[in-house]
Amino acid sequence: MDSTAKVNKLSPIATDSQWSTEPPTQPGCYWFRRESTSRALMVEVRMTNGELTVWWPNEDQPVANLNGFWRGPMRRLSDLKGWSGRRTPGE
Repeated sequence: MDSTAKVNKLSPIATDSQWSTEPPTQPGCYWFRRESTSRALMVEVRMTNGELTVWWPNEDQPVANLNGFWRGPMRRLSDLKGWSGRRTPGE
């Protein structure tokens, strides 16, 4: 039996971005969580009156005012090579 440790590698999509406390600098979809151990929520960052905002919890909030952890922007499935958005029979 081989005693060499096996290493699980993350897919390139999963390693595209890491968690950061720096707020987003461009519009897009991001994961956001208040604390490192809390559940992440996907939020849409958009430009509103010249500033990046998210709808939080019931009004637009500047991303600079949201303290927590950010990950993104997330790539859209349609941006992935070979993605057609259609399923073939048997999938």
